[in-house]
Amino acid sequence: MKRIVNLKILLPAAAALIFILFACSSQVPSTNEPDIPPVGTQISSSSFASSSSFASSSSFTSSSSISSGSDSGVSSSSLTTEPGTGGQESSSSQQVAGNTPNSSSAGQNVSSSSAASGQTSSSSRGSGSSSSTQNASSSSKAGSSSSGTNASSSSKANSSSSIQAVPPVNTPKQDYKETVNGVSFDMIYIQGGEFTLGCESGCPQGTAKAVPGVKVSNYFIMKNEVTQQLWNAVMGKSGGSASTSYTQSTWYQAFEFACKLTQLTGRNYRIMTEAEFEYAAKKYKDRLEKVGGGSSINGEEWAYNSWDVNNTDPANHGTDPVGPTSGEHTQKTRRDANVAGESSVTARLIRSIDGTGPSIRLVVSADVAYPPKYVPSCDIHAPHLEGSEPVNSYRDPRWITGSDAHWKTGAIAIGSFDLTVWEDGTAKLGSNNGQWFTSNNIAFVFVPTSGKPVKFAYIFLNEKLGSVISDQNLMTNGGYVGRFEKEAKTVTKPTVSGLKTGEELARAQSNFETDYKMVDMVNIPASAQKQDSRLLDGGDTKGWFQDNTSMSAMHHYRKDIDADAFRFTVNQNNGRTVLAAGTWFTVNNIFLRVKHSNGYTADYLYTITPGGTFYHNSFIGYERADFRMFELKTNGSSFPQTTCGNICSQEIPKNVTPVRQANDESTFTPAPCPTGGCR
Repeated sequence: MKRIVNLKILLPAAAALIFILFACSSQVPSTNEPDIPPVGTQISSSSFASSSSFASSSSFTSSSSISSGSDSGVSSSSLTTEPGTGGQESSSSQQVAGNTPNSSSAGQNVSSSSAASGQTSSSSRGSGSSSSTQNASSSSKAGSSSSGTNASSSSKANSSSSIQAVPPVNTPKQDYKETVNGVSFDMIYIQGGEFTLGCESGCPQGTAKAVPGVKVSNYFIMKNEVTQQLWNAVMGKSGGSASTSYTQSTWYQAFEFACKLTQLTGRNYRIMTEAEFEYAAKKYKDRLEKVGGGSSINGEEWAYNSWDVNNTDPANHGTDPVGPTSGEHTQKTRRDANVAGESSVTARLIRSIDGTGPSIRLVVSADVAYPPKYVPSCDIHAPHLEGSEPVNSYRDPRWITGSDAHWKTGAIAIGSFDLTVWEDGTAKLGSNNGQWFTSNNIAFVFVPTSGKPVKFAYIFLNEKLGSVISDQNLMTNGGYVGRFEKEAKTVTKPTVSGLKTGEELARAQSNFETDYKMVDMVNIPASAQKQDSRLLDGGDTKGWFQDNTSMSAMHHYRKDIDADAFRFTVNQNNGRTVLAAGTWFTVNNIFLRVKHSNGYTADYLYTITPGGTFYHNSFIGYERADFRMFELKTNGSSFPQTTCGNICSQEIPKNVTPVRQANDESTFTPAPCPTGGCR
């Protein structure tokens, strides 16, 4: 990795990765579920870009297991399959290149153990049915089947039983109607081919690069978006509109829906890829409903692909591309998007994986189980920590890897992360040996044998995945922001003399009382509630800004922090949406809590680097473990006035009220005090 030490050179590139947290829209949508809504309307999510264009100075690697999540089932009752009339070619000569069940005709009952590949998956989330349409692998998303699909070994296993199996080889290549629990929907057959992905002419500034020569294989796509009625029928509920699209699912919940529909029908339903959406929208638009035309935000649809801001990643090229970091816990893409000056057929926006808002349009491959490198629907789960939060201590046991594993750079990152931790206090960060301790299960501190300690504010997403922000400048020793992942690796344990206990090591730090002292985080005492003066913006002429201009984005973020009021907004087109506001306090110069009189509480972890960059790592549900960075600037100096009008040069008023958003509760789980209390 190229070492970059000049932050003035680095920061514009870094903006490609973490400055864009809401979708790159050039206008404020007018409905109640936009990324950047008008003042007073609700928004549903935020996100940051994981751009491959920053690959020269950041580290992008595939994630280890992120599979975890709850299991629930839906009975496979009232299932019928009706062939349509839009057939274009016979499937009699097609070969099965996947692991779908063998069956001589649609509608035949077969055992879920009789997969074409001879393998079955343990990832079924439904009770009473199996996901025989998937291959099993010894490690999460590692290895591939004959169709290139991957499966996770950490997913939940359920008992297998007979299901209605309709393998691709026996599904006539024509439109068909599917009926589940009394609710029907139409699938349109799409004959694959080659096309140019993206906007080709008359494209507005900032449009993703057009990619010629992209190929898609034959597939079926929903004529309409998933309706409220269909969602309820599949998820074991009743009622709902037969015409209104369902727009309340996260990306993970959309896959839960696809998984259950797969279990009910035997067909491998899945979220469409960007290429599949755009190919169908360009060549079969007249046969699809609710596509294009600049419809409302509700017309935007989830895509499988992780966000690639410029479509430059090779994973978005070639045949049946699924995008970079396939199936990983990264920001995702929504299609049929509303971007000024560009057709919604090619326009694309970013979306936080835990946010809601986009609709769902599912597809089924016609010749294989899944496209190569596509993670099967039932193998995708939101990361989730098992068990309770560890007791507050000076050594959070979740960090311990021993000599057979290490923590590595995650799927979204700036910098490089390589950390190995032993139970006795020995640690190795990169090539540096030292010791480690933690504070209140939110701060990890590496103390090298020589040199200054490095502090990481951390959030675990599950036992093998998390997010950290460092208190060091980027591209310096220990400077890192992004995901971290646990990976099996043999590491020789270094010999470190003078090992201390975690508490001894913490107390040996000159800033122990202000930064590392154990605090009852369940009931934070008034004596621990401080105000970190480094966060104060210095008056009405300055503010903390996250500038998205380098990404051609039309929205920006601002924080105004005074002793008596904290305000945090997203700004666009002379309007602002308040994300957090109210009184505030900090704990140990790392934990930030903002409380409004209406009861809304926002929790963050934060660091301030020697260079003055203000990072925060969010506990808010719709942006769990997402990070942003801000710089202190004079009002009006950051952005062109055309992007956010007069509000770029105005202090945020102190009497503003935060807009409540879908999934906006804090996910912070405080560490309970040990026996005898926190001391």
